[in-house]
Amino acid sequence: MRTFQILAIGLIVMLLAGCGAAKFAEEKTLLTAVTKAMETFTSAINAADAPPAIASALGAFTGQIEELVPAMKKLTEEHPEWETDPPDELKDTMEKFKSAATGLQGTMPKLMQMANEHADNEELQGALRKFQEVMSGL
Repeated sequence: MRTFQILAIGLIVMLLAGCGAAKFAEEKTLLTAVTKAMETFTSAINAADAPPAIASALGAFTGQIEELVPAMKKLTEEHPEWETDPPDELKDTMEKFKSAATGLQGTMPKLMQMANEHADNEELQGALRKFQEVMSGL
């Protein structure tokens, strides 16, 4: 009987611990998706050397982010404090997110320079307009 009680208590503890991790599963999945999108975009922009490559990177990133905007808006509205004080379960995820965001910000000078130098490139300008439109929705 005592063995059964110990086993039952052990299962309850593991179940509760698992529930804590699952508590933020959706948020972690969302943040990870956005982080990966930002990292991919940053790499593509850093490697790009011509307007078509920039436009392609912008188009791919814009498409990914556009799908995630509603969930991101909901997350930031429900948990504005996570910007500076995320739950322990998400601290690592938030650090990766912030690092990816910093990397993305680092691409902006190159992106703006390319856009200015190729103001007559409609593919690039159209991708940039769509990017700005989607980003303003965040």
